[in-house]
Amino acid sequence: MRFRRLTPGYFRVLQMQVAGKLKAEPRSPLAGVVATVLAVLGLGSSCYAVWKMVGQQQPPAQDP
Repeated sequence: MRFRRLTPGYFRVLQMQVAGKLKAEPRSPLAGVVATVLAVLGLGSSCYAVWKMVGQQQPPAQDP
């Protein structure tokens, strides 16, 4: 059961879940794996971009 807005009915459902009167929807174990893979890919690409930017910097010119 999903609600699109924060309505009083939605809060009632949450309270019933906390009280144990209503079971939450089961989650797919695949969702956690996909989220983890996307997080690792995002961090990896971010680190790679920073590494490439740092590698492109020119060393400062020294005056003779």
